[in-house]
Amino acid sequence: MRLFLIQIVNTVRGSRNTIPLEYIENDISNRRLETLVDGVFAIALTLLALEIKIPHATTDAKLVQALIELVPKIFAYFISFGILGLLWFGHQTVSHYVKRLDRTYIFFNLLFLLFISIIPFSAALLGENLQFHTATSIYGINLFITGLIQYLQWEYMSRKNRLIDPELDRRIVRGLQKTFIAIPLIYVLAIGVSTVSISAGLLLYSLVTIFGATRVTAIFHRSHYPTA
Repeated sequence: MRLFLIQIVNTVRGSRNTIPLEYIENDISNRRLETLVDGVFAIALTLLALEIKIPHATTDAKLVQALIELVPKIFAYFISFGILGLLWFGHQTVSHYVKRLDRTYIFFNLLFLLFISIIPFSAALLGENLQFHTATSIYGINLFITGLIQYLQWEYMSRKNRLIDPELDRRIVRGLQKTFIAIPLIYVLAIGVSTVSISAGLLLYSLVTIFGATRVTAIFHRSHYPTA
């Protein structure tokens, strides 16, 4: 009865933005949210592969030619798979430090998944039109917005330890903050570079993946093995 009255008061007041303590302790909502995130990423990764159609040819020469024509799509697949892997790992790292949920955090996750789910489209567009600046720009904009949301999410949950453990090493907090803001900023740079040189822009997209994966892995390792 007490819990029911508390829920009514919170709904009417509309001021409390956190999930009641009773639900925080069993962490059910967090598990369900992570299941949703993993499902969307799994579907997005699968859709990337489905964009690579099996060529049909009548001779070896035509088959080789068809495979050569698939190179842009295969390139878009590999770079997008790496980027999605980085974004997933970054999200898993963030969720590892979450101590409680609130509605804003859930909203950030849904917004994040919104742009994750259209990466297969922008990747397919890139693979089909690798020679056009518009395709590389749309791809970069998709990645920039996704990375920016991830940064804003971390900024929201870590400010004044809103959703994270107050005892968490501040070097970990600042390290993730700097990494998450650097990634979308480099994507912006890559978009600009791609208008001059598509190859250079695509190289930057690849380097962002390597940089982000290296940084997030190092930070995650440091938080688990501080004396290593």
